[in-house]
Amino acid sequence: MGLRVRSLPRGGFLSMSGLRPGDRIISVNGQDIVDELDFYYHAAQDFLDVEIERGGRAGVIEAERPPGVPLEIDFYEKPVGRCANRCVFCFVDQQPKGLRRSLYIKDEDFRYSFLNGNYMTLTSASREDLRRAASIGLSPLFVSVHATDREVRAAMLGNGRIPDIRAQLSYLRDNGIAFHTQIVLCPGMNDGAVLDRTIEDLFGYGRALLSIAVVPVGLTRFRKKPLVPVGRACAVEVCGRLGAVSDRMKRADGVRKLFAADEFFIRAGLPIPPVSYYEDYPQIENGVGLVRQLLHEGAKIKRRLRGTSVDNSNRKRKNILLITGQSAFPFLKKVFDDIAPFVNKNFDVKPVDNHYFGETVTVAGLLSAKDVIKKIKNLSGESSYTYNEVILPGAMFNHAGYTLDGYSPSRVGKSVNLSVKAAGTIGEVIGAK
Repeated sequence: MGLRVRSLPRGGFLSMSGLRPGDRIISVNGQDIVDELDFYYHAAQDFLDVEIERGGRAGVIEAERPPGVPLEIDFYEKPVGRCANRCVFCFVDQQPKGLRRSLYIKDEDFRYSFLNGNYMTLTSASREDLRRAASIGLSPLFVSVHATDREVRAAMLGNGRIPDIRAQLSYLRDNGIAFHTQIVLCPGMNDGAVLDRTIEDLFGYGRALLSIAVVPVGLTRFRKKPLVPVGRACAVEVCGRLGAVSDRMKRADGVRKLFAADEFFIRAGLPIPPVSYYEDYPQIENGVGLVRQLLHEGAKIKRRLRGTSVDNSNRKRKNILLITGQSAFPFLKKVFDDIAPFVNKNFDVKPVDNHYFGETVTVAGLLSAKDVIKKIKNLSGESSYTYNEVILPGAMFNHAGYTLDGYSPSRVGKSVNLSVKAAGTIGEVIGAK
C-alpha cells in the first residue's frame, strides 16, 4: 500500500513541509492511498496530514498549500493492472512477434480507463474496487460489455468465472458513476437477438449510460480462433438494426447514445452519416465518426480556400504522396481532389495493403512501416510523379513517434530516399512544406 515519491520540486510547499524523494505516502488526511488517483483526490484540500514511511519508520508531515498552488509531485509508477481474460477476439493475441513490447500489454486498470479512455471489462474488479472508484468519483469509465447475457459474455471473454456485468454497472450507476460502453461484434456469437438484448439492457441504465459503440471484430492473419469476419451482408443487417434503435432512443432521450463504427458503413457500402449523427463524437477513439470528421474538415478547408489565387502551372506545384489504409482511401482521395485546385500542390493518394497483419486489416493506424516502404518503392518506379514529399498518417505512430514495427518518419524517409513526414489532420497536410 502507498505511493513512493520519485521527485518533487525544491522549494515547493510539500518539500518545505518535509516530504522527500523516496518517502512512501501511506495516507492523506486519514485516507489510505493506493495509487496517484487516490492521492490527488484526497490531497485536494488546503491542509494536509500526510502519513509517510521513511527508512522503515512511520511519520506524519503537516502541509499547508498556498492558494492556487498545484500539487507538483512525481511518483514511481505502480504496476499496470493486467487483464486475466482470454477473449476469443483479443487483438493483442493476434499480433506477431517482434513488435514494441508495450503492444503486448493487456491492461485492465481503473486508472487508464478514467484517465485515457481505455476500455476495461470489470471482470477482475472486486466490490472494494468498485466502491473505491465510486468514492473518489472516477467518472466516466469506459467498459467493454460485448454481451449482457452472462453465458455469452463468458464464452467471448474465455473466462467462466466472470461476475455479472449488469450488477456491476448497476452499482456504478447507483453510486454516481457514468460510463461509455463498447460491443465488439462477433458474428454468430453476440449478434442478432443477443445484440438486441445487450442494447436494451444498457439503455436501462438511463443517464449513467453515456454511449454505446458497436465495432466489428478485427481479425489478423495470426488469429488462432476460427472467428467469422464481418462481411457485407452482416454489416448491412447491423447498420439497419442499430439505426432503427438509435433513432428511436434519441427521440426518447434527446441525445444519440448508440453508434455503429465507421467500418460497418464502409463494409455495407452505405453513406457515412452526417455530422449531426455523431453528437459530440463520444466514441471517436473507437472508430466512430473518424470518416465524417475527415470529410467535414475537408469541406471546411475547401470553403476557406475557395477563391484563393494560386499558380496552377505544374512547374511550381509540389507533388505530395499521401499514404493511407484501404478503408480511408476513397474518402481521403475525394477530400484532396477537392482541395488540390486551391493550393500549389498535387496530391497523389495511395492505399497500402496490410500484408503485415493480413489484408482484412484495413485501417491506417495498423499499417506497418515495412508495408509502407514497399509501397513507396513500387510507386517510385511506376508513378508518373516525381514526389517532393511523402505524408504518412499520424495514426501510424505512437506518442513517441514510432510505428508498430519501430520506425520513425525519418527512418522511413531514409529507406525510400524521400522526405517523409506524419500528419494527423488535413490542415497539417496542406500546410506541410
